[in-house]
Amino acid sequence: MITEQEIQQFSEIGAVTIDTPLTQQQLSAASAVFDRLLPFRDPEAGEQLRHRVGLTCSFYEPELLDILQHPFFEEVAKRVLHADRVSFFQTAIVTTYPQPNTPFSFDQHVDIQYCLSDLEAIPRRMVCSYFLWISDVTEQRAPLMYRPGSHRLIAEAREQQPELKGDIPRVAGVSLPGLPAFDYTDAIPVVARSGQVTVLTTAMVHGASINVDTAPRKVMVITFTAADVEIGLPQNQAETKQTYDRELKRRLRPERAHIVPA
Repeated sequence: MITEQEIQQFSEIGAVTIDTPLTQQQLSAASAVFDRLLPFRDPEAGEQLRHRVGLTCSFYEPELLDILQHPFFEEVAKRVLHADRVSFFQTAIVTTYPQPNTPFSFDQHVDIQYCLSDLEAIPRRMVCSYFLWISDVTEQRAPLMYRPGSHRLIAEAREQQPELKGDIPRVAGVSLPGLPAFDYTDAIPVVARSGQVTVLTTAMVHGASINVDTAPRKVMVITFTAADVEIGLPQNQAETKQTYDRELKRRLRPERAHIVPA
């Protein structure tokens, strides 16, 4: 499922890619849903052409819920977060289409910041994020780029600020220029096969990249927290989550509905 060594890699580096028990049938069914929900289309008047399209907490297709409620993700999150119980937090699907004749580039930011005591608490006061690769992801096909260990550099600095210790971690995007000017490692790509999942923290410096390949890159993001650990969300995201959780709990199989907070 996930080894102690892989959990340590998640903790220290910020990301580790592991195999999942998902079948090719499940992946193919999910891929077809991506094609239906996230088509590439020409922009309407006044719009910009979008090569990266996605949805967050707004889909209930059985093929995707079948994956979201798979016990694998709950059990791995328990081990990663050192928690007896975990709760679903958010989910998204993203397709990144090829951009021919475009130089490779990538974004760099964090989505959330922690103190070191959050990362070392039992259970961990943090979000466990899964990037489930529905398609193969290569160095050319819009890999996620990240700076290993950057989340811990930021967390160590925040630990020294008394006003931040014990505060609720909050989702708030900050681009690289707005972060402390540490000697971060160089950004490296996540590469994986369809059906593998990268377990990561979006507190490390990371970002989406351009797809300079010839095929789309598809990823399903699923996140968990330890039960009863509070993570702050912007108001619009919090309202969306509340609405989605209510409907999601109703649609999951009865024996799996417990992963959605009441």
